[in-house]
Amino acid sequence: MPLSLPGEEASILLKQHQERNSTALELDKIETDVFIAGSGPIGCAYARTILDKRPSTKVDMFEIGSQDHPIIGAHHKNSIKYQKDFDAFVNVIKGAVQPVSIPRASWAPTVNPLVIHGHNPLQTREKNLRGTAVTRTVGGMASHWTCSCPEPQEEERKELNKVIAQDELKKLLDGAGKLLGVHPDQFDNSIRHKHIKKLLQGAFPKRGVTNIPLAVKRRTDNPDYVTWSGSNTVLGEQVKKIKLHTETRVTELLFDVDARKIGGAIVLDLNNHKKIFVRAKVFVIACGAIGTPQILWNSSISTPSALGCYLSEQSMAFCQVRTVYYRSSYAILLIAGFRRISPQIVLKREIVESIAKTDDPDEKERIAKHKKKYPKDPLPIPFNDPEPQLMIPYHKDYPWHVQIHRDAFSYGEVGPKADPRVVVDLRFFGKSDVVKSNQVVFPPKFWPTKDWEPGVKDTYGMPQATFEVTRTNADGDRDQRMMKDMTEVANVLGGFLPGSYPQFMEPGLALHITGTTRIGNNPETSVANAESRVHGINNLWVGGNGCIPDATASNPTRTSVAIAMKGASAVVTYLNSHTSD
Repeated sequence: MPLSLPGEEASILLKQHQERNSTALELDKIETDVFIAGSGPIGCAYARTILDKRPSTKVDMFEIGSQDHPIIGAHHKNSIKYQKDFDAFVNVIKGAVQPVSIPRASWAPTVNPLVIHGHNPLQTREKNLRGTAVTRTVGGMASHWTCSCPEPQEEERKELNKVIAQDELKKLLDGAGKLLGVHPDQFDNSIRHKHIKKLLQGAFPKRGVTNIPLAVKRRTDNPDYVTWSGSNTVLGEQVKKIKLHTETRVTELLFDVDARKIGGAIVLDLNNHKKIFVRAKVFVIACGAIGTPQILWNSSISTPSALGCYLSEQSMAFCQVRTVYYRSSYAILLIAGFRRISPQIVLKREIVESIAKTDDPDEKERIAKHKKKYPKDPLPIPFNDPEPQLMIPYHKDYPWHVQIHRDAFSYGEVGPKADPRVVVDLRFFGKSDVVKSNQVVFPPKFWPTKDWEPGVKDTYGMPQATFEVTRTNADGDRDQRMMKDMTEVANVLGGFLPGSYPQFMEPGLALHITGTTRIGNNPETSVANAESRVHGINNLWVGGNGCIPDATASNPTRTSVAIAMKGASAVVTYLNSHTSD
C-alpha cells in the first residue's frame, strides 16, 4: 500500500524525475530511516552496525537478485552436498556470476557487425577485464566466496593509512574479523595441512608461511563439516529488523543540489516493472565495485572526478596439485592461470611418505583406523581429512599474496581426474599499479527507452559498464616474477609433467577490483571521505571493495567491512543529529 510522502522538497524531486522520464503514473512510496542498496557483506555490515548502535532505526534493504537460499544471505556451500563434493560447487559459482562487459563477436556472417544480446560493442578487447563478473542474489558474492580474510600488509594499505590512522584501522580490522566470524585454526586438525605447512616453512623460512584466516566455523555436532560465513553471519540477529526487498533494481538517486542531500531513490520492481519512490534520511550504496559507481553515474552524481577511476585489479596465478599412486611413486597435477599458470607436476614421494611415517600419535591413530577400514587404499590419508588452508603473505620483496589450499571457484574443478584427497590449489594474487586512467566508464545518462541498448544499457536496463584498463610495464615485470616464484613454490612439491606448462589467463578473474569509489581526503582524487560519505553530499554513503584506495594483493573483503563499519558509525552520528528530518 502506498505511503504518504511528507516533505515538499521530496515531492519536487519526484515530479522532476517524472518529467525527465515522461512518466506521470502514480508511484508506490516507501518511507524509511536508512536505505541500503545491496545485500552482500558490506550492505549487511552497514545494517548490523547501525542497528547495534541505534536499535530503533528503520532499515530497508534493496537487492536486484532473488533469495536463492532459505536462510537470508547464507553461504550456499554449507549444503552437505557441496561439503561432500565441493567440485560440484564450481557449477553453482558458474551459474551465479554474470560477466560485466562482453565485446562484440569477433566474427559475423554479414557485412554489418553482429551484436549479440547483452554484448557491449563499445568494449575494446585489449582494455577489457574479461574475467570480471557480478553476482546478483541475496547475499551477493558472499553466497559463494572463499571466505579468505587476511589483513592487508603495510604496502597494501599505504593510501588507506593516510585516510584512516593505523591504530584505528587495526581496531576496525579486528572488528571486521569478528563480524565475519574469522578463525585461523579451523583446519589445524588436517593431516595434509600440517605436513604441507611444515614442508613450506622449511623451504621458505623467511616468507611467513601460515594459516589462512578464514570466515568459517567447524561444526561441533559433526566435525567433518564446517559452516562458511555468509552475509547472514554479518547480519546476525539483526536480520529480523531489516525489511528486505528482492528483485528490485535501484535505478536512480534524486539529488537536491541546493540542500546537498539525496531526497529520494527510484527503485524498479523487476517482477511487475513498477516504479517505487523511497524517501529516507540516509542512503547507502553497496552494490560492488561496478554496481555502486553505476548507480551514482545514473543519478548524475559524477561530481567526484574520481568516480570509476583508479581501478585496480589483481593479477592471478592458480595451480592445482594432484597425487596419483603409481606403485612406487606419486604424480601431481598443477594447473595455473592469470593471470594464471597451468603446469602439471610429479609430487616428490617423500611428501606422502612423510604422512605414512608420521610420529604424531593422533595422526598415527587416524591413519591406522583408515587403513583398517580400507586396507586396499594406497594413500595414508583418511577420506574425511580436512583440506589444507595455508598462505604466504604479501612482502615488499614478493609483492603478491599466495594461498595453498583447496576450494571451489568458477574454474579448477578436479572431477574424475584425481582423488580429491591429493589435490592442492596454489593461488597467487599480484598487486598492480594505481593509475587514474584505469577506469570503468558509463554512457551519458539520458538514453533511449529500450530495456537494452548495445553499449548503452546492460541487460538490467542500467548504464553499460565499459572497462578501460591497461597494465603498466611494472605490472608485467611483477607478473613474471610472480610466475617464477609460483614455479619455485610448486617445485618444492614436485616437478612439471610434459604437456601442461605455465600460461597466463584472463584478467579480472580474481573479482577483487578496488578504487572505483575510493575514499580519501581530496575530493579531486577520491569519491568519498574517510567515513565513506560521498564528497559534497550530506546523506549519501558508499561501501565495498571500490572504497579501498590502494591496489591490494590479498583478499579485500575484510578491509572493505572494516571501512564499512567506520562508515556505519558515521551514519549513526548523522541520524542522531538529524532526528527532526
